[in-house]
Amino acid sequence: YHRELVLKNIRFLMDEGADVICLQEAEVRFKGALRKLLGQKELAGWEMRSGHAGFGGNVAILWKTERLQLLRTQLVRLPKPLIPSTLQRIQVRRLKKFDANRVALVGMFESGGQTIQITSAHIAWEGGSRHRMRQLQYLREALEEEAADMRIVAGDFNTLAPRALRHVHERRVQQILGKHYINALPRLSWSYDTSHADPSDGLGFLPKLHRAGVRFRARLDYIFATNV
Repeated sequence: YHRELVLKNIRFLMDEGADVICLQEAEVRFKGALRKLLGQKELAGWEMRSGHAGFGGNVAILWKTERLQLLRTQLVRLPKPLIPSTLQRIQVRRLKKFDANRVALVGMFESGGQTIQITSAHIAWEGGSRHRMRQLQYLREALEEEAADMRIVAGDFNTLAPRALRHVHERRVQQILGKHYINALPRLSWSYDTSHADPSDGLGFLPKLHRAGVRFRARLDYIFATNV
């Protein structure tokens, strides 16, 4: 829905010197717009790989080829929730489209004689907090089946929680990944503002509340790395 804003933000990150950009909810219909962006002459050194898992579950990795040489990519399919969460039972039409399929796209790169494993992950909101931790543990075990000098895990972990409980959920994430994964953004209070939700989510009243000064914010997004 906010296509031009998303593209503008991606280009901003590139211009600021990013070597890798990990995207979640990179819907199939958005792929053409990304390809067009990367087709610009001054971005000739950028490449992209993506993986698809159904509505809301798509992921992508963009990287600068002069810094990282791609060896291979792998799509890790994460386990589905055992039972629906309370949020999933809410009668919002668009939420019913989510089929609970979630994936992580794993890229193995070489840079300066080192292998760097970079993962763009989208953890489910369906199934509640316990299921999110189950998916994260499954992902960590899948990633560590392959040797790498450095691992970077970035993505939307969907840790939906009231402000007072944000750090509780963040600590759960850190415990599941283990002490060797360093939280790159430990003091990030929020990363998502619901006032920028897609109107087709059926939550159109939220932008109105935002304009009235009521904020609905959550810490959903993380970057973790090993050996840095």
